[in-house]
Amino acid sequence: MNYLDTWKYVINTWLKLKPSLLQLFICSLFILPVPSHAEGTYFGYATVTTDHRAYGVSLTQTDPAVQVLAGYDVGNGFYLGTFISTFNFIDDDSPYEAGENLETDVYLGYRHIFNKDIYLSVTLYQYLIQGTNKGIELDFTELMFDLHSPYGKLTFSHTLNDILGDLSVDNAYRIEYNKSQALWESGLSLDMQLGWWDTKDALGDDYIYYNLGLSYPLGPVTACVTYNGTDNAGQDLFGHIADPTFFAKATWAF
Repeated sequence: MNYLDTWKYVINTWLKLKPSLLQLFICSLFILPVPSHAEGTYFGYATVTTDHRAYGVSLTQTDPAVQVLAGYDVGNGFYLGTFISTFNFIDDDSPYEAGENLETDVYLGYRHIFNKDIYLSVTLYQYLIQGTNKGIELDFTELMFDLHSPYGKLTFSHTLNDILGDLSVDNAYRIEYNKSQALWESGLSLDMQLGWWDTKDALGDDYIYYNLGLSYPLGPVTACVTYNGTDNAGQDLFGHIADPTFFAKATWAF
Protein backbone atom coordinates (compact mmCIF):
# COMPACT_ATOMS: atom_id res chain seq x y z
CA MET A 1 0.00 0.00 0.00
CA ASN A 2 1.41 3.43 -0.94
CA TYR A 3 1.58 6.44 1.38
CA LEU A 4 -1.43 8.15 -0.22
CA ASP A 5 -3.61 5.10 0.43
CA THR A 6 -2.22 4.78 3.92
CA TRP A 7 -3.02 8.34 4.90
CA LYS A 8 -6.55 8.03 3.57
CA TYR A 9 -7.14 6.03 6.74
CA VAL A 10 -6.62 9.11 8.91
CA ILE A 11 -10.13 10.53 8.52
CA ASN A 12 -11.75 7.13 8.88
CA THR A 13 -9.65 6.50 11.98
CA TRP A 14 -11.10 9.48 13.78
CA LEU A 15 -14.61 8.43 12.80
CA LYS A 16 -13.98 4.91 14.12
CA LEU A 17 -12.41 5.78 17.47
CA LYS A 18 -13.67 3.65 20.32
CA PRO A 19 -16.69 5.46 21.83
CA SER A 20 -15.09 5.81 25.26
CA LEU A 21 -12.01 7.50 23.80
CA LEU A 22 -14.02 9.81 21.59
CA GLN A 23 -16.19 10.76 24.56
CA LEU A 24 -13.06 11.38 26.65
CA PHE A 25 -11.66 13.72 24.03
CA ILE A 26 -14.87 15.68 23.55
CA CYS A 27 -15.78 15.89 27.24
CA SER A 28 -12.27 16.94 28.28
CA LEU A 29 -12.63 20.11 26.21
CA PHE A 30 -15.57 21.13 28.39
CA ILE A 31 -14.88 19.72 31.85
CA LEU A 32 -11.22 20.66 32.33
CA PRO A 33 -11.30 23.75 34.56
CA VAL A 34 -9.61 26.79 33.07
CA PRO A 35 -8.88 29.67 35.48
CA SER A 36 -9.35 33.17 34.17
CA HIS A 37 -5.59 33.75 33.82
CA ALA A 38 -4.98 30.52 31.91
CA GLU A 39 -4.39 30.71 28.18
CA GLY A 40 -4.62 27.61 26.03
CA THR A 41 -2.06 26.99 23.30
CA TYR A 42 -1.77 24.57 20.39
CA PHE A 43 1.42 22.67 19.65
CA GLY A 44 2.67 20.00 17.29
CA TYR A 45 5.20 18.79 14.80
CA ALA A 46 5.51 16.96 11.50
CA THR A 47 8.32 14.48 10.86
CA VAL A 48 9.75 12.60 7.91
CA THR A 49 11.97 9.72 9.04
CA THR A 50 13.86 6.90 7.38
CA ASP A 51 12.52 4.51 10.04
CA HIS A 52 9.76 4.72 12.66
CA ARG A 53 11.54 3.37 15.73
CA ALA A 54 10.37 3.15 19.33
CA TYR A 55 11.93 1.32 22.29
CA GLY A 56 14.80 0.20 20.07
CA VAL A 57 12.51 -1.52 17.56
CA SER A 58 11.44 -0.55 14.04
CA LEU A 59 7.67 -0.18 13.73
CA THR A 60 7.81 0.02 9.93
CA GLN A 61 10.06 -2.96 9.10
CA THR A 62 12.94 -0.41 8.70
CA ASP A 63 10.98 1.49 6.02
CA PRO A 64 10.44 5.29 5.98
CA ALA A 65 7.51 6.92 7.77
CA VAL A 66 5.58 10.19 7.87
CA GLN A 67 4.38 11.38 11.28
CA VAL A 68 2.25 14.18 12.73
CA LEU A 69 1.67 15.12 16.36
CA ALA A 70 -0.91 17.76 17.32
CA GLY A 71 -1.93 18.80 20.81
CA TYR A 72 -3.62 21.41 22.92
CA ASP A 73 -2.32 22.76 26.26
CA VAL A 74 -5.35 23.94 28.20
CA GLY A 75 -3.26 26.34 30.28
CA ASN A 76 -3.98 24.96 33.75
CA GLY A 77 -1.71 21.91 33.58
CA PHE A 78 -3.97 19.70 31.45
CA TYR A 79 -3.13 18.81 27.85
CA LEU A 80 -4.39 16.42 25.17
CA GLY A 81 -3.55 15.47 21.62
CA THR A 82 -2.97 12.85 18.98
CA PHE A 83 -0.05 11.22 17.15
CA ILE A 84 -0.37 9.68 13.67
CA SER A 85 2.30 7.65 11.87
CA THR A 86 2.91 5.12 9.15
CA PHE A 87 3.02 1.68 10.80
CA ASN A 88 3.97 -1.86 9.75
CA PHE A 89 5.18 -3.82 12.77
CA ILE A 90 4.66 -7.38 11.50
CA ASP A 91 6.64 -8.58 8.47
CA ASP A 92 4.41 -8.83 5.38
CA ASP A 93 5.75 -12.33 4.72
CA SER A 94 4.94 -13.56 8.23
CA PRO A 95 1.99 -15.94 8.72
CA TYR A 96 0.97 -13.61 11.57
CA GLU A 97 0.86 -10.53 9.32
CA ALA A 98 -2.24 -8.52 10.24
CA GLY A 99 -2.32 -5.84 7.52
CA GLU A 100 -1.63 -3.00 9.95
CA ASN A 101 -0.60 0.24 8.22
CA LEU A 102 -1.36 3.23 10.45
CA GLU A 103 -0.75 4.16 14.08
CA THR A 104 -3.21 6.70 15.51
CA ASP A 105 -2.66 7.46 19.19
CA VAL A 106 -4.62 9.74 21.49
CA TYR A 107 -3.48 11.03 24.86
CA LEU A 108 -4.63 13.10 27.83
CA GLY A 109 -2.39 14.31 30.63
CA TYR A 110 -1.64 16.68 33.48
CA ARG A 111 1.59 18.57 34.20
CA HIS A 112 2.52 19.60 37.76
CA ILE A 113 5.27 22.22 38.06
CA PHE A 114 7.38 22.03 41.21
CA ASN A 115 9.65 24.95 40.27
CA LYS A 116 11.13 26.53 37.14
CA ASP A 117 13.44 23.54 36.61
CA ILE A 118 11.44 20.49 37.72
CA TYR A 119 7.99 19.26 36.72
CA LEU A 120 6.07 15.99 36.56
CA SER A 121 3.73 15.00 33.74
CA VAL A 122 1.24 12.13 33.99
CA THR A 123 -0.16 11.00 30.63
CA LEU A 124 -2.67 8.36 29.60
CA TYR A 125 -2.02 7.04 26.07
CA GLN A 126 -4.32 4.94 23.93
CA TYR A 127 -2.46 3.31 21.02
CA LEU A 128 -4.76 2.54 18.09
CA ILE A 129 -3.39 0.46 15.21
CA GLN A 130 -5.45 0.72 12.04
CA GLY A 131 -5.81 -1.62 9.07
CA THR A 132 -5.56 -4.86 11.03
CA ASN A 133 -7.45 -7.85 9.71
CA LYS A 134 -7.84 -11.55 10.49
CA GLY A 135 -9.42 -10.56 13.80
CA ILE A 136 -6.06 -9.46 15.23
CA GLU A 137 -6.04 -6.35 17.44
CA LEU A 138 -2.83 -4.52 18.40
CA ASP A 139 -4.37 -1.69 20.46
CA PHE A 140 -3.30 -1.12 24.07
CA THR A 141 -3.32 1.56 26.79
CA GLU A 142 -0.36 2.97 28.70
CA LEU A 143 -0.06 5.22 31.75
CA MET A 144 3.18 7.21 31.76
CA PHE A 145 4.94 9.30 34.43
CA ASP A 146 7.69 11.69 33.24
CA LEU A 147 9.89 13.59 35.70
CA HIS A 148 11.69 16.47 33.94
CA SER A 149 14.74 18.18 35.45
CA PRO A 150 17.99 19.82 34.31
CA TYR A 151 19.55 16.36 34.60
CA GLY A 152 17.23 14.86 31.98
CA LYS A 153 13.87 13.10 31.83
CA LEU A 154 13.13 9.98 33.88
CA THR A 155 10.12 7.93 32.74
CA PHE A 156 8.11 5.14 34.33
CA SER A 157 5.21 3.63 32.39
CA HIS A 158 2.84 0.72 32.80
CA THR A 159 0.44 -0.74 30.26
CA LEU A 160 -3.09 -1.15 31.57
CA ASN A 161 -3.78 -4.17 29.36
CA ASP A 162 -1.88 -6.62 27.15
CA ILE A 163 0.94 -4.80 25.40
CA LEU A 164 0.66 -5.01 21.60
CA GLY A 165 -2.85 -6.38 22.02
CA ASP A 166 -3.23 -9.93 20.74
CA LEU A 167 0.53 -10.36 20.22
CA SER A 168 1.15 -10.71 23.97
CA VAL A 169 -0.40 -12.35 27.03
CA ASP A 170 0.12 -9.72 29.75
CA ASN A 171 0.87 -6.08 30.48
CA ALA A 172 4.37 -4.63 30.90
CA TYR A 173 6.19 -1.74 32.52
CA ARG A 174 9.09 0.38 31.37
CA ILE A 175 11.82 2.59 32.88
CA GLU A 176 13.58 5.07 30.62
CA TYR A 177 16.08 7.94 30.87
CA ASN A 178 16.51 10.68 28.24
CA LYS A 179 18.98 13.54 28.11
CA SER A 180 19.76 16.10 25.42
CA GLN A 181 23.05 17.92 25.91
CA ALA A 182 24.06 21.04 23.97
CA LEU A 183 27.57 20.78 22.52
CA TRP A 184 29.35 24.04 23.15
CA GLU A 185 27.50 26.90 21.40
CA SER A 186 27.37 25.24 18.00
CA GLY A 187 23.63 24.52 18.04
CA LEU A 188 24.47 20.82 17.86
CA SER A 189 22.93 18.57 20.54
CA LEU A 190 23.85 15.11 21.75
CA ASP A 191 20.67 13.08 22.36
CA MET A 192 20.87 10.06 24.67
CA GLN A 193 18.33 7.45 25.72
CA LEU A 194 18.58 4.29 27.80
CA GLY A 195 15.57 2.15 28.68
CA TRP A 196 14.51 -1.17 30.13
CA TRP A 197 11.22 -2.78 29.17
CA ASP A 198 9.93 -5.54 31.44
CA THR A 199 8.06 -7.62 28.87
CA LYS A 200 8.98 -10.93 30.49
CA ASP A 201 5.41 -11.90 31.44
CA ALA A 202 3.98 -10.49 28.21
CA LEU A 203 6.47 -11.69 25.61
CA GLY A 204 8.79 -14.11 27.41
CA ASP A 205 11.76 -11.88 28.22
CA ASP A 206 12.73 -8.34 29.18
CA TYR A 207 15.27 -6.25 27.29
CA ILE A 208 17.33 -3.06 27.19
CA TYR A 209 17.13 -0.47 24.42
CA TYR A 210 19.20 2.61 23.67
CA ASN A 211 19.46 5.66 21.48
CA LEU A 212 22.44 7.92 20.72
CA GLY A 213 22.14 10.72 18.21
CA LEU A 214 23.07 14.20 17.05
CA SER A 215 20.51 16.89 16.21
CA TYR A 216 20.94 20.29 14.62
CA PRO A 217 18.42 23.07 13.80
CA LEU A 218 18.23 24.13 10.16
CA GLY A 219 15.86 27.09 10.17
CA PRO A 220 12.40 25.84 11.21
CA VAL A 221 13.49 22.20 10.81
CA THR A 222 15.54 20.08 13.21
CA ALA A 223 17.63 17.37 11.54
CA CYS A 224 18.71 14.31 13.51
CA VAL A 225 20.89 11.27 12.88
CA THR A 226 20.58 8.52 15.48
CA TYR A 227 22.00 5.11 16.34
CA ASN A 228 19.26 2.98 17.88
CA GLY A 229 18.79 -0.63 18.93
CA THR A 230 18.39 -3.23 21.67
CA ASP A 231 20.46 -5.79 23.51
CA ASN A 232 20.56 -9.47 22.50
CA ALA A 233 17.36 -10.22 24.39
CA GLY A 234 15.47 -7.60 22.37
CA GLN A 235 16.89 -8.96 19.13
CA ASP A 236 15.81 -12.47 20.10
CA LEU A 237 12.29 -11.20 20.81
CA PHE A 238 11.76 -9.05 17.72
CA GLY A 239 14.29 -10.28 15.17
CA HIS A 240 15.95 -8.03 12.60
CA ILE A 241 13.74 -5.00 13.39
CA ALA A 242 15.57 -4.73 16.75
CA ASP A 243 19.07 -4.88 15.25
CA PRO A 244 21.14 -1.76 16.04
CA THR A 245 21.11 0.68 13.13
CA PHE A 246 21.35 4.31 12.09
CA PHE A 247 18.32 6.30 11.00
CA ALA A 248 17.67 9.95 10.16
CA LYS A 249 14.72 12.27 10.52
CA ALA A 250 13.71 15.87 9.92
CA THR A 251 11.13 17.53 12.19
CA TRP A 252 9.21 20.77 11.74
CA ALA A 253 7.59 22.12 14.93
CA PHE A 254 4.48 24.28 14.66
